Amino acid sequence: MPVVKTNWVKKTLGACLAFSFSTLTIGHIVLPSAAHAHAEHGSEGGIPTVSSKAKLPKGISLQVVKSNAYQFALATDGQQTLEVLGEDKRPFLRFEGDKLYADLNAVGWHRSRQPGGGPVPDRLKENPNEKPNWILLDKQPGYGWYDPRLINEEVAHFNLQLISSGKPISVRVERVEAEPMTGYWRPTLISEPEFSGLNVLVPGLSGNALLLSRMGTAQHEFEILDDENQPFMELRKDGVWLLGNHKWAQDTGLFFGDFKEDSPWVKVSETSTVTYSDPRLDNKPGKINQIGEWSVPVKIKGHEELSALKGQIKWQNIEANANK
Repeated sequence: MPVVKTNWVKKTLGACLAFSFSTLTIGHIVLPSAAHAHAEHGSEGGIPTVSSKAKLPKGISLQVVKSNAYQFALATDGQQTLEVLGEDKRPFLRFEGDKLYADLNAVGWHRSRQPGGGPVPDRLKENPNEKPNWILLDKQPGYGWYDPRLINEEVAHFNLQLISSGKPISVRVERVEAEPMTGYWRPTLISEPEFSGLNVLVPGLSGNALLLSRMGTAQHEFEILDDENQPFMELRKDGVWLLGNHKWAQDTGLFFGDFKEDSPWVKVSETSTVTYSDPRLDNKPGKINQIGEWSVPVKIKGHEELSALKGQIKWQNIEANANK
């Protein structure tokens, strides 16, 4: 489905997905590349995709995205009256302007909580037609939710039912064969700080992973800075620490538990080494014959001098590599 590049769509999609994950307590979403998605669970026979022929009302955008499993991501302009129906044709989500409601007595709500269909309470198994119990989830003009049909590889296509301002809408979702993978973007390291005691490596051939290691002989601790030159990760003498409330924390791929707002730093490694995902290594150029550049600022803790890890991102053609 062509992506409508308007500010409200991009802003709302990001916000609604972040909200859905914090609500459902699952990982941060990562949009997939078609080249890799075909090999993942739920993609056999094609990638579930909103049909390009689907006609949605103005102000509504619907996509299928990939986190730990395929899910719907719906964004509105905050002006809509819209309901989402479950497989049983009963509404379980409702948008009224920028307010989002859920019917806790709808089977569809409980099914939307997990990729393969969340557990349905016994009371609803016995009586699936209980009176609606709508509650306000949040002031939120979009949402992301699971649908079991998205990962059921035996379902070649199905219709998602919506009601927009009282008018029923049927949105076709079909499996589309992934385009063959012809190459990949490869990040490389071309320069690193002159600080003694800090080792850097870009592991793997693709992706945005960065491996940092503080040598045992190092006299200093190191700070990894964000795009505003503020520390969000530290390599200390007692391990690696992450700023848990930082905007990138969920994107690093690092596991960490609860933290306190007045003490948001959390230890993510007892060792002196960490491998994490850094968004700056995703700075891919628009064309495969161009070269992207990335930079990660670092500094010695307690010092003012800044330095940087610098690298490039180049397209690697699979056929060309195979002939070498």
